[in-house]
Amino acid sequence: MEKLQIIEQTFGSIFSDSLISELAKNGRIASFEEGESVIARNDTVKEVPIILSGTAKIVRTDEKGEEHILFYLNEKEACTATFSICAGSKQSEVDFVLETDAKLLLYPVKLMDYLTKEFPGWRYYVCQNYNMRMKEFLQTMDTVVFMKMDERIFSYLQKASEALQTDMITITHQEIANDLSTSRVVVSRLLKQMENEGKLVLHRNRIELLK
Repeated sequence: MEKLQIIEQTFGSIFSDSLISELAKNGRIASFEEGESVIARNDTVKEVPIILSGTAKIVRTDEKGEEHILFYLNEKEACTATFSICAGSKQSEVDFVLETDAKLLLYPVKLMDYLTKEFPGWRYYVCQNYNMRMKEFLQTMDTVVFMKMDERIFSYLQKASEALQTDMITITHQEIANDLSTSRVVVSRLLKQMENEGKLVLHRNRIELLK
């Protein structure tokens, strides 16, 4: 399938024909595998990744090397952190990592000002992405400030389930501990407690949420 058709298939309902043509003209499409890092913190970013299919997570790493998931991205979404690069920053402050196999549209950072000035549909798209990420950021702050650890873990699993569109999440207790800045022992104990409460079922390296 041609590049124009692929972009139109994903964005035809929200972008104008002229905007789709511009994205196809100067952007490129690339496929990535689960676990690949498209952008790493401190990378000089030359292209803005936009998800055509698949799921990604945006991760922030602290000075101790501990990772914290900020939010997930799905089809038709782009990382607002890369938009800030276009506004003047040169290096990424986050990691853009694929949670599943994915196909991305990569558009040159140097042409972002042109998109913003010439296409109202693109400006609206950027604002929508900012609004969604801000809402998710506030929700994340609420979980850190107001929730107990068991509630944080369950909220974390619910978000992962929604992003990946499955109740069976492939993840280890250590990965959860890393993302929530706690210990594996604490995570394992609280997951077992939630299993006893009928909220989930624990499998080897997988967790099944129950409805």
